[in-house]
Amino acid sequence: MSTLLDSTSLDNMERQARTTLINSLSGVRTAFIGITADSDGRLNASTLSNVTHVGAHPAQMSILFRPDNGKRHTLQNFLSGSPLTLVCMPFNQVNVVHEVSMNAPEGTFELDVLEVATSPVEGCPHPLPKDYLYAISLEFVERFTLNNGCIYTIGQIKSIATGAALKIDEEGQISFLTPPTLAVGLRQYASTEKTVKLPYPSAAKYGF
Repeated sequence: MSTLLDSTSLDNMERQARTTLINSLSGVRTAFIGITADSDGRLNASTLSNVTHVGAHPAQMSILFRPDNGKRHTLQNFLSGSPLTLVCMPFNQVNVVHEVSMNAPEGTFELDVLEVATSPVEGCPHPLPKDYLYAISLEFVERFTLNNGCIYTIGQIKSIATGAALKIDEEGQISFLTPPTLAVGLRQYASTEKTVKLPYPSAAKYGF
C-alpha cells in the first residue's frame, strides 16, 4: 500500500517532524565534526552533514548551514577567515559526532566538554581526535543566502589528512577498514559494512 503526502499534508505536519522527514529524504551522507577557531584562537566544534563536493578542478566542497541566528559559531568563524576542518569519525564514535552539536557557549570547545582527546596533525590547521578516519581542511571561497534563509557556502580544499583506517588506491578510490558515521536525517545515524566498486557505464555495452 502506497502513501501520498502532498504539499498540504506537509504544511500541516508538526514542524520538527516535517524537518526530520525532509532531511531524511535527502539520503544517507557522511556526518562530519566541523572544527573552526575564532579570532582569538578558541576552537569550536559542530555536527555537519549537508556537505557535498562541487568540483575537483579546483577541489571544492559545499556546506549548507541553517539560517544564522547569531549563535552559528562554526559558520561565523568560517566566514571570518578561519579554516573549516571536516572530520569523518568511525561509527563507534557516533555519540561524539552527535553530541558536538550541543550548542555550547561561544569560546567553548565541545570536544573538550566531551573529554575527547585531540592532538595536532601535520598539515592540518586544527587538532584532531585520535580515531579520525580523514579530515578535510577548507578555505572559505563564497556564500549564498537562499530564499529560506539557509546559507550555502563553498570552500576550497587545502589539505586532506587520512588516519590509519582509511586507504586510498592509485585510482583515488577510498576504502574503510572501519565503517564511518553516516547521517540519516536528524538524530538518526547509520554505518556501512560493504562498498562496491563498479566500472563507468558504457553506451557501447548496450549497442548505442
